[in-house]
Amino acid sequence: MKKTNMLLFTCFNLIFCLITIIVCTSYNNNNSYAINEKTTKITNIHEDSLFDVADYPNESFTPIDLNSKIYGDDITILDTNYRISDKLLNTIKEDITNYGQPVSFYIVSLKDGMTIGYNVDKYFETASSIKAPYALYIYKEIANGNIDESKKLIYTKNYYKTGTGIIKNSEEGTEYTIEELVKYSIQESDNVAHNMLHKTFGVNGYNNMLKNIGTKYLYLTPNNPWSYTSSRSSALVWQEIYKFSYESPKGIEFMNILVNGKYNYFKEIIPNKLSASKTGFASLDVIETGIVFDDEYPYIAIAVANKGGTIGAYTEVLKLINYINDVMNEYKEFKHN
Repeated sequence: MKKTNMLLFTCFNLIFCLITIIVCTSYNNNNSYAINEKTTKITNIHEDSLFDVADYPNESFTPIDLNSKIYGDDITILDTNYRISDKLLNTIKEDITNYGQPVSFYIVSLKDGMTIGYNVDKYFETASSIKAPYALYIYKEIANGNIDESKKLIYTKNYYKTGTGIIKNSEEGTEYTIEELVKYSIQESDNVAHNMLHKTFGVNGYNNMLKNIGTKYLYLTPNNPWSYTSSRSSALVWQEIYKFSYESPKGIEFMNILVNGKYNYFKEIIPNKLSASKTGFASLDVIETGIVFDDEYPYIAIAVANKGGTIGAYTEVLKLINYINDVMNEYKEFKHN
């Protein structure tokens, strides 16, 4: 009798443990966010990377006056004695010449203000890179208490847009929170999500934000959620994104979203370094914008190429990113010596 009771008791414990594991697993799978209260880090549990200002090499950040910097027609290096090695410089120039279409690239060292630019004020289509500045506006409004991130918007065919994204496949009447729409617009580069945010929150506040940042381009109209940009204008926005991450837990949350985008050309060239990114590919150009979180010298990197070149704009942008990485490796070595 005792053996029977013991066997029943053991079976009961095994069943109870199994139920507990199933319930906990189900909860974790359905819980969209993991929160570390100690560092106020907020991220999707399916995301690869987790950022906090404590991970940055600087204890604080003072914005760089990018609008005061004057760049010539050639590759220009400012605020440093560093010069690109002859071999690398000649390779970059030869590539730009052989490509045969306009390109632009910009490097901004967020640690010490060194910048390297080429065609930084030439304008290009934003393509989906516009989603980063507009999402920044939404997240700043959330941080200021002006937008409720849990508010739900209803998808209708009026928002439909071809191209990247998954909301376009949803049934009409499907609801999405503001937070979800921002994530879709950045991480899936979802055109419908961007449309829904643009039509709901308009352009006045967004354009005022750009004015305060000091950009020449990226402004939107009520009827057009796309625009034009330059490397300098884009860099100013990404500097603001970086600054926002120092100012607010929502800034950290927004950086986490940008770090874990589906389309990230930096990851293709320098997968060993974390990067926040918003790419774009449109009828006339391909663009990569973002921040590379080098362990010593985090930097803004912008690379753009018009289509119609000898090897294709996408391939040219990847080559530009590779050159940017080579330049920054040289720069770090220069700083060490």
